[in-house]
Amino acid sequence: MRRANYDRENGTVAFGGFLDAERQRILAAATPERRAQMEAAEESRAVYRAWNAVCSGTREGRHVTGLRYLPESNELLVYLDSPSWTQEMTLLREIIRARMERAGAHVDGLVFKTSAPGHTPPAAKERLRPATTERPPAPHADLSEAERTEIERQVAPIEDQKLREALENAMRASAEWAKGVQGKKEP
Repeated sequence: MRRANYDRENGTVAFGGFLDAERQRILAAATPERRAQMEAAEESRAVYRAWNAVCSGTREGRHVTGLRYLPESNELLVYLDSPSWTQEMTLLREIIRARMERAGAHVDGLVFKTSAPGHTPPAAKERLRPATTERPPAPHADLSEAERTEIERQVAPIEDQKLREALENAMRASAEWAKGVQGKKEP
């Protein structure tokens, strides 16, 4: 017995081979009920891994507040932070399911639900909080009579009155803004 352990300790075994042998040993020693639980856990892990491969880090994935694999129906229940995202993901359901299948996990369905109020994880709550940063007012400076006259001269050839007035207003606002920015830079 001592000699067998010595041989095993000195032999080179690939890590993947060791894991597979250990998995087989654990499954062989398990009761049928425990074996079924372990197989279901492995199946759910594959589903979660495929979901992450498809949706993690995406715009849509940032609105997911929870996942639950339902092995009895082979469905993935996905909770989202708002009804609008629930609707959006429902429309994308078959695309996501096909991509998950390509990633190695077959699910019979994806069910999208909106998280109940108060059940939103802290990270999702941060995303839902409206931004409170205020923009500083745009720099503004009045134009001289000569500057206004020059803008009027430039837009005068335009025959359409509404278009001419819109362009004149835009040019005036742009010139006022530019003059205000230059005025702020001067001490």
